[in-house]
Amino acid sequence: MHHPDYATDLDVGCVCAEHMEDDYMRPRQREKTLRSAAGRKKRWLSRRWRISVRGNPYIDTDRFNITIFRRESGTWGGRIEERETSRSITSKTHYATEDAAKLAAFDGMVFLKAKRGWGA
Repeated sequence: MHHPDYATDLDVGCVCAEHMEDDYMRPRQREKTLRSAAGRKKRWLSRRWRISVRGNPYIDTDRFNITIFRRESGTWGGRIEERETSRSITSKTHYATEDAAKLAAFDGMVFLKAKRGWGA
């Protein structure tokens, strides 16, 4: 949490956040959202990833098509596409493993949904 009386962010639970914000709904909703995302990320690698015609692992979820691919350099990358609009973004970062690329794609999907309004 941010508070004008403190120079750094404060790590507090939802009950303290409720009192600090004088809001008894939003802190609980934020905590629920964070816990849900953490649980989904924990199960992300064990989900059923299909293999595309090109041999790349992919998954369709939350109105997105997420594809992981091996680069010529031997590293891994990924692409997230919003299915309804065909907007897409490809990772610039090179990941050492397929699993690292999949986890980064999960984080990217969460970011696009929360901060950019994709998949709404």
